[in-house]
Amino acid sequence: MANSKRNAFTLIELIGVLVIMAIIALIVTPLVMNIIRKARISADRRSIDAYGRSIELAIAGYLLDTGKFPTEVSQLTIEYSGNKVECSTTQINTDSSVYLAGCTVTGRNVENYT
Repeated sequence: MANSKRNAFTLIELIGVLVIMAIIALIVTPLVMNIIRKARISADRRSIDAYGRSIELAIAGYLLDTGKFPTEVSQLTIEYSGNKVECSTTQINTDSSVYLAGCTVTGRNVENYT
């Protein structure tokens, strides 16, 4: 009588492992996608913040060069090398701060940013 050793997995065991892996993937995928979405939004907001700071630096440079306060953004030479930021509203405040609203970063809308 031969001693039968079990050296392989049965088909049922392999299917069970695949089902468990599929369930884990179904649970983890939305969590990972949400983390990626939040990271993208955060990065876009940081890009807008950096763009606003570069406008504030351009205001300071304009003030130093001309001795006058700029009234429009078109008067400024803005040095910004980040992602492409476009805002429907760019306003220069009298305290040299900048108000940005309706901004997009590389074509993506950034919700609730002012």
